[in-house]
This record gives sequence, structure tokens and C-alpha cells, in this order.
Amino acid sequence: MSDISTYDYKNDNTLSEKWKFRFAFYEKNGYPGFWKMTPAWKSAFKEIGFWQKRRVSMNLFAYAFSFIYLMILGLWKKATLVLVLNLVTFIVAVLTGLGPLMLVVNGYIGWRANIWYYEYKVKGIQTWSL
Repeated sequence: MSDISTYDYKNDNTLSEKWKFRFAFYEKNGYPGFWKMTPAWKSAFKEIGFWQKRRVSMNLFAYAFSFIYLMILGLWKKATLVLVLNLVTFIVAVLTGLGPLMLVVNGYIGWRANIWYYEYKVKGIQTWSL
């Protein structure tokens, strides 16, 4: 976990430019909550280009590999919860015939992964909540 008082993501050579862009965007404009987006987030999001919007709002690796990718990022608490959530969702999907339910859960993981990693690296926060 990072130390919030000394960590400088801009000079971290282990982070790619994609992560630095995401972190700078979140630092400047905040990040969306589960239910609502702040006015600053909405206006800044409207001003950036199509591919930058995709880069900030969705993580395709987290969508495709869910808990494995979260473990690689060091988000072991989130990865544990996502693994349990995926197992429960799989069982429910098999029993009810709702196969697309897995896509919805992984979509949520892909949508939130960037924010979780920002909180972990920059703010030093890793909680058990999704």
C-alpha cells in the first residue's frame, strides 16, 4: 500500500502513461460514485475525447479477467470479494438460466477497477467494500 504523504504517481516509473492519465483526471475532477456523478466530473468527462473517455471510465482487463486482474494490481481484498461474487453469480445464473448476469457483474468490476486502483495507489485506501 502506498504512503499518501510521500507517493507521487507522476514520477512513478512502474505506472504506465494510461494510469497516470487516469490518476490525473481523478485527482483534478474527482471520480463518480456508485449512484451519482459530481458536476465537476460530468463537465470534465464531456470535454475529453472518445478514447480518453473509455480509458477513464472502463478497464477492459478488469472486465475480462475480474479477480485475477485485481490480484495483479494488488487489490487482494477486492479480488477476494469479486471471486465470491462471481461464484455466487455463476450459481444463480446456472440455476435461473440468466447467463448474461455474469456480464453485468463483470461490467461493474470493469467500471470500478480504475477507481479502486486510484484509491489504493494514491490515497492508500483498500477496503472490503465494492
